Amino acid sequence: MHIRLLIVLFISELLINTNVIANDALSFVRIVEGITQQRPPNTRQTIGRRYVWNFKGKPYTVLMTIDLERYNSYSGKERYDIPKLVEEGRTTLGNLTREFERTCKQNRSWTKQDRVDFVLSFVQSLPYTLDDVTTGFDEFRRYAVETLIEGGGDCEDTTILVAAVLRGLGEKTALIFTPGHIALGVSGDYTGASLTYNGTKYYYCETTGTGWTVGTLPASVGKTVDEIIPLSPLKVGPAPKPDKTTVPIPVQPKPTPKVPETTPQKPPIKTTPEEPKPQPEKPKPEEPKPEKPKPDKKDTSESNNVVGGIIATLFFIVGLGVPIGYLVYRFIITDDDDDLYDDETEYDDTQESTNPLDW
Repeated sequence: MHIRLLIVLFISELLINTNVIANDALSFVRIVEGITQQRPPNTRQTIGRRYVWNFKGKPYTVLMTIDLERYNSYSGKERYDIPKLVEEGRTTLGNLTREFERTCKQNRSWTKQDRVDFVLSFVQSLPYTLDDVTTGFDEFRRYAVETLIEGGGDCEDTTILVAAVLRGLGEKTALIFTPGHIALGVSGDYTGASLTYNGTKYYYCETTGTGWTVGTLPASVGKTVDEIIPLSPLKVGPAPKPDKTTVPIPVQPKPTPKVPETTPQKPPIKTTPEEPKPQPEKPKPEEPKPEKPKPDKKDTSESNNVVGGIIATLFFIVGLGVPIGYLVYRFIITDDDDDLYDDETEYDDTQESTNPLDW
């Protein structure tokens, strides 16, 4: 019975961790020691961010990328319950949490407090922004991933972010509410300002401003505590390994076929790049000259009609000219001769007519 229960718990934990990895909001996160000029690009699908901060006299750079559609999905989510916002950040910032854990393991000389201070130093480097300035609302609680991508927030936003990462690292934490302010408490072997709640001592962690370490209480924060909300110390599991590793099969080189001696062989390919040889300039192709428009051919039917019209006109002129010429000759030319003849003959009225018929 106990074995079955253990198996069920193991499978449940495995499914939870797998689901956490699948739901990770940040598609790429990398923390490097030093300042790198590399910047994740902003594309149509992703948003890239780069932050630089100092810890123990050394600079560190964090690079991250989030899917744009995933980031926009937070706009319609509920923002009232702060513990739920912290839990959501723990499950979706697994890549960032594992990068902090990897960096802490590389620095073996760091104590447990140094590891918490390392996370605090990063969040404290984010700019402090007021809700009414950045969002237009007097009170607007951001999810942890929104604080990362939007580049800062107020005390509520940075406390939610720190709590999400430290819970992913397995730290036992609590939300500490003071008049007009909120901070985080972490339980463990630390020193400095602390308070006890239900038998557990929580050391004060300030998330705004820079240089505040675990147990350091700023003078601006009063000692009056309104409320304490403990958070369960749940840890983000390691990144799952692929079920099967695919190894590429080496390809055996095929023997090259023998080339006859009469056939010229190609020169071998050189591995070293050769300087490009100057190539002769190719003559530019001549631009085609515009062709002259050819005269349209005349229609033969039209020419035939013209010739026929001319012939008909000639016949008409000839036919009309003959009678006109005859009339001119008859009445004008011959009449003139008669007139001339009449003018030459004189008529004598004094002579008596010899014709018996005349009076």
